[in-house]
Amino acid sequence: MKLFKTLGFVIVFFAITGCTKKENVTETDFTDSLSIENPVVEDSIIVPELSLQTFGFPQEVEGCSCYFAENKTDFEKENFLYVDDYGNSAYIKVDGKLIKIPMEEGDFDPSNFNKNIENEDYSISMSGRKTDEGDETMQFEGVMTVKEKKTGREFTSSVFGECGC
Repeated sequence: MKLFKTLGFVIVFFAITGCTKKENVTETDFTDSLSIENPVVEDSIIVPELSLQTFGFPQEVEGCSCYFAENKTDFEKENFLYVDDYGNSAYIKVDGKLIKIPMEEGDFDPSNFNKNIENEDYSISMSGRKTDEGDETMQFEGVMTVKEKKTGREFTSSVFGECGC
């Protein structure tokens, strides 16, 4: 009988203590520490610059012509970025290939040094000013931009050159 009393006491004890509310419990908002960020995708595509190489006079160019280099030193060494035969064809060297672009005789205005020529693949624009004039030549300084139409690649450079016969 003593066993029943002890067992009854234990049951009553657990029944009373199990049903009481603990006062020292505090509730907090739970914050998830895992955050996922969506990557931002840029809309723009980076297009590498067009690469022009220097070259000497093309064999096709004889007589009156215009020829331009990046600076006076390259000009004196005949390392040209652009050569034309004063009205028929212009030449540039792109990615190691000499490119011939047809011209018309009105494509160059020496009074204000503007040239705008193009073919189906490239457009060339030059602008600048006359810096000196000799008996049969005129020297110019300016800027030349070559654009590859299919890819949008561009090359822009200062130029120093001469036109004459």
